[in-house]
Amino acid sequence: MGGDRKGADDADPVNSVEAILEQLQQRGTLVRDVDDAAAAAAARRQLRCLAASVGSNTSSGPSLRSMISALSALSRLCDQKFVTFSYSDILIAWRAIYIDTQLLKACCALSIPSDGHVDQTATLRRCIRDLDLALIVAGATSLSKHQPCHALILTLQSRLLDQGPQDIEHKVQSCASSDDTRARKRLKTTPAESMKPIFTTVSQADSRIVEYDFSQAPTFMDLSSIDSTVRSKPFIVRGYAQRTDWSAVQSDSGQGSWSSVNHLLKAAGPARVVPVEVGANYTRADWGQDMMLWSDFLRHCRWHQAVIPNEDSHSESENGLGSGHVVLYMAQHDLASQFPALQQDYRLPDYVYTCPSAPKDWPDYKPPATEDGVITNLWVGPAGTISPPHHDAYYNCFVQAVGYKEVWVSSPHLCPRKDVQSPLSSSEDKFAFNKATTKASIAETLMTNTASMDVFDKAVPIRSDIKAAASNAILGPGDLLYMPPGWWHSLRSLTRSFSVSTWF
Repeated sequence: MGGDRKGADDADPVNSVEAILEQLQQRGTLVRDVDDAAAAAAARRQLRCLAASVGSNTSSGPSLRSMISALSALSRLCDQKFVTFSYSDILIAWRAIYIDTQLLKACCALSIPSDGHVDQTATLRRCIRDLDLALIVAGATSLSKHQPCHALILTLQSRLLDQGPQDIEHKVQSCASSDDTRARKRLKTTPAESMKPIFTTVSQADSRIVEYDFSQAPTFMDLSSIDSTVRSKPFIVRGYAQRTDWSAVQSDSGQGSWSSVNHLLKAAGPARVVPVEVGANYTRADWGQDMMLWSDFLRHCRWHQAVIPNEDSHSESENGLGSGHVVLYMAQHDLASQFPALQQDYRLPDYVYTCPSAPKDWPDYKPPATEDGVITNLWVGPAGTISPPHHDAYYNCFVQAVGYKEVWVSSPHLCPRKDVQSPLSSSEDKFAFNKATTKASIAETLMTNTASMDVFDKAVPIRSDIKAAASNAILGPGDLLYMPPGWWHSLRSLTRSFSVSTWF
């Protein structure tokens, strides 16, 4: 899997803006096959008029700023629709209007003449943020509007850098360069065999997950076979990513390494925002969600600091939830779609193309209802984050790219069905099993497939039959975990972590 940014990088910025403005002025291009509600129709007419005015090249700087204010008001109207309805109930019209509003706002900002006296930094950064929200919240990719979003983001970033160095990104990169130099000096005197930390599992399980070396791992044909038995249980392939040309798993000095804060910042460019979860565990009452700068998030996760495993390796996982430390986690987000440059650093495992049949333990299995039949998400966070026991409706290939995680899995025969109580749940937990077939419904059913028990807390023992059916393991950089649908699993970050999961 490889994304190519050359086309966007090499495009003439003026032509890109002009082409987008021309599209925004055309009837029927804003929304297709949607309910033509009066409010949405009025909003579309206003957008077309504003786009025509910007495209006429007669607007002055003040009038363009006035248009930006009007478009901001229209954005707020769309925001009201987003918070009033659940995601699946929002008319596509409002999502499309929101996206096109951000596109037009960016075109206005880029059309304001630069007189050398007015600092446009705040406006440019705000436009980049709003286009990120168009990608993240409004789903620009699903409406085939991601390409103009990416093109305008690149143009805005270029204009932003013309305004001068961006302090936040510059500070993180400076710290990274300093830390990388110190890390390389330490590495010269550190024996290679001591570089791999030794972690012990603490989750409540009586056995270990079956694991293979890459050369002995199940093949594509092993999993494709109709009577395959190997695909019915989880297994681990050690060092999978290293053997399949993932640059993401290289050391932080390698090109394309996700251990390198400089590479991650360069892949995104300045002023990008990402969705994060606030809190170590989404079952807790204080859990929430927010948007924050990608550079701030990486700094919060201490990505600029070299992680040199030593006798104190365990301290990082213990300090992840230190007193007064707010835990931030980017979970289940298609970051590579938002930052296409990251797509060059990994590739989907061949296993996801095996077209597996429904397993006996999960007869209702159906592949994701996406164009290519897969859903890929990236997971990024510091040490100490925990994903509580949950099950997914799909097959899953989970690859650990950076850092270490402990994983716990248990048999699907413990899985709740409809209103049946699960042995994993407390006496008050009920689960209505809702299979999610789109990214929107997946988000909405986040808690319907989750148990509240912490399998990593030995102070609260789990039932003996559950423990007997469970297995665990430590995942390190490059390791692949394969799981069939319906299997309960829980993960705990032992260090800062970057992972890729693919449902199929």
